Amino acid sequence: PYGGSSGPHHASNRSGCRLIFDASVMTFDDPSRLRLTRRRFQRATAAHPESVVHPTRTTRRIVLTGGPGSGKSTAASFLAREFTGDIWVLPESATVLYRGGMPRGVTDLGTQVAQRAIFSTQRALEQAHELQHPGRVQICDRSTIDGAAYWPSSPDAFFQSMNTTHAAELARYDAVIFMHTAAHMPAGYERDLDVRTEDAELAIELDQRVFELYRDHPRLITIESQVSFLDKLVLVREAVASILGRISAEIETGAAVPTSSLAHLASISADLMPNRDDTL
Repeated sequence: PYGGSSGPHHASNRSGCRLIFDASVMTFDDPSRLRLTRRRFQRATAAHPESVVHPTRTTRRIVLTGGPGSGKSTAASFLAREFTGDIWVLPESATVLYRGGMPRGVTDLGTQVAQRAIFSTQRALEQAHELQHPGRVQICDRSTIDGAAYWPSSPDAFFQSMNTTHAAELARYDAVIFMHTAAHMPAGYERDLDVRTEDAELAIELDQRVFELYRDHPRLITIESQVSFLDKLVLVREAVASILGRISAEIETGAAVPTSSLAHLASISADLMPNRDDTL
């Protein structure tokens, strides 16, 4: 469904700053910067396994989220191969349940039952993989937050039903990479009736609902839809590599790295940012 494309692409964060990436200078055949990031992160993790930003937990978590058909699961599989030894990718809890026999809710009560199960499964997956793979950064294909976009009533009602708060769940995750749905692109959305039942119009609506749930996260990177999905993967890969570098720097210095802009968050080198527009 994706055509070939190259040229500048955009990523932005909640501060309103927009970075323009040129995918032509970021290729899968030039992984030298990623290798450097991996080595630095591995050394820091071995020396200082404790968390700086979240001293009450040792595991760092990056959420990979977005609307239906955004490419999250494909990107997660790709990241697992790119960052072997640094990260551990968790499966999407909703997919685990639905493919395992959980029926989709066709009533409000049925939807609530399903979303409670998804929330509990997500928590259990995070805890189980933390015990099984200590020291790895978790890449979460969605999180405990996304269910609020599917809850029959308000997001506040969702978090109250789960005996938590929106703020508490946001604090569980160190960074968020939001991938916008391909439904924004002409002929860019595929409907998988096995798991993805939404049409393009509903996919765009859910994309916006989910985005609103993460809008206030201080470390949010937004990746727009691209004509070429490979270009989108390049942006996701660069974002994750940069976040790992940032986490490594925090562990080495014992202090949080400023998050006032995406440039600080992503640590993206100047040669990968030929143009920058801070006026948006």
